[in-house]
Amino acid sequence: MHYFYLWVHRFVSDDDQIIARTCFGITSDIDRRIHGYEGHVGHSVRFKNIWIGPERPIRELETKIKADFGDYLFCGHQNFRYEWITEEISYEQIYNWVMWEIGDEFNPIKLHA
Repeated sequence: MHYFYLWVHRFVSDDDQIIARTCFGITSDIDRRIHGYEGHVGHSVRFKNIWIGPERPIRELETKIKADFGDYLFCGHQNFRYEWITEEISYEQIYNWVMWEIGDEFNPIKLHA
């Protein structure tokens, strides 16, 4: 089984603005993924929503979100596109998109790290 997750991370920019970006991704080991994020950001991480399902449809969902939100993926060093949707798109819009895409295929679950 694989997991598809959404997570909102807030940070303060260099010009003191609070920015909230939605992170998305897939993993087969949710605990390892949470540990990885905590190691990078230095605080506890709780994914906002998690869906579980077979590997293939979970990977297809990730491919689809990258395509549909491609113009809004955060672009960093050397123009690398990350699995972060910029703040122009609200978390609610992304969540609703996921729910529409998956229909009744997967059930969202709540896991608390």
